[in-house]
Amino acid sequence: MNVGGVVSSYIVKEALVDKTPETIKAVKEALADHIACAIAGSEAKVSIIAKKYTKAQWGVGVSSVFLEKEKVTPAGAAFVNAVMANALDIDDGHRLTKGHPGAIVIPAILAAAEEQKSTGGEFILAVLIGYEVGIRAGIIAHRKRPEYHCTGSWGAIGAAAGVSRIIGLSEKETNHALGIAEYHSTYSPMMRCIEHPSMLKDGIGWGCMTGLSSAYLAKLQFTGIPSLFSSNEGREYVQDLGKVERIHQLYYKPHACCRWAQPAVECLKELVSQTNITYEEIEKIIVYTFTESASLSHQAPTNTEEAQYNLLFPLASYLVFGEVGPKQILYELQNQNVLDVMGKIETRVNEKFDDSFPTIAQSQVKIHTKAGRVLCSSVLQARGDYDFPLIEAEKEEKFYSLTTPIIGEKRSRSLLECIRQLEKLDDIGELLSIINE
Repeated sequence: MNVGGVVSSYIVKEALVDKTPETIKAVKEALADHIACAIAGSEAKVSIIAKKYTKAQWGVGVSSVFLEKEKVTPAGAAFVNAVMANALDIDDGHRLTKGHPGAIVIPAILAAAEEQKSTGGEFILAVLIGYEVGIRAGIIAHRKRPEYHCTGSWGAIGAAAGVSRIIGLSEKETNHALGIAEYHSTYSPMMRCIEHPSMLKDGIGWGCMTGLSSAYLAKLQFTGIPSLFSSNEGREYVQDLGKVERIHQLYYKPHACCRWAQPAVECLKELVSQTNITYEEIEKIIVYTFTESASLSHQAPTNTEEAQYNLLFPLASYLVFGEVGPKQILYELQNQNVLDVMGKIETRVNEKFDDSFPTIAQSQVKIHTKAGRVLCSSVLQARGDYDFPLIEAEKEEKFYSLTTPIIGEKRSRSLLECIRQLEKLDDIGELLSIINE
């Protein structure tokens, strides 16, 4: 079997009419979550820098940067919107890729689709293709490579796939686009950025731009290598393309922090709900978790990236504020109550939790109170996983909580309604006009 040929054939020939209503709804939910995360992320310092850089280096074009009137080139828009989407680490993810497909796939396709004046239906299909190819690329990459590499190292392939469909590449050109994206994408060891949090994060901004650029290069007859789908490891993940939609396996994050910290946040949430305990009553907290979770920073954060790649800060923030959202990771870094609670938290690696990761991310928490009580949570996984999902009302609540403070309630409602009716749009620019009105 020509594995690479199967992938390019899928990208070129897949049809929206063959997709179930559940799959189309899943794409819309992913888009709504992505846009909300990007709008909320617009206030982060990294987003402000990315906008300045893009205006200086990529110049005026026809593609929109969220919440900006001036349009830039597709590559520039893809870069900025991807940075914004991942700026708060509250965007979607997929367990087996250990990364964030939406933040890298959607901005690239959206930038190209605006340039092409694609319909809502064409955009939906391209996003689905981007997810399906990107997720599979992530799984294969982690099987082939000894180190855990960032989203940019595989997500660019998904972005290239979706953009290839939007701009009408042939199967041969699409194969080249995938190979270019793999070769030009970031090959960055993720744990180094976990150990030293920075604005690089998951390599998502650059990977998104790379994926889009790869498709545009292929259209000009720039050639690339056979992609990782041609490898032996890729074979089993290609055969079900178009039949099994892995977009249904996404997780949606309720908290603005690394997913590895979120099981422990859920444990605290359970204990607070059951006992009404307050942070003032706590003597000590012990977190039992997996190695990757325990490897997150335990130090007081000095910037939002350090707050997101932290295990203790999200836990302390939840106990003090009852949430871990944009407000906490952007504006409460020096809150003394949070810092005091951080000093009471210990972490211990649990072998059972290690063995189950990344298939499932689990933690357990014990709280020792000043009065001598010991409170023990259930063993809980990260909320929002497809087998521990947010219900539709919770997804809607997340959307409004992220967008309303920035664009207002009326615009937020119009935006969500537009997303829900996306296949009826004659031009995807109608969606962007609401975001940027």
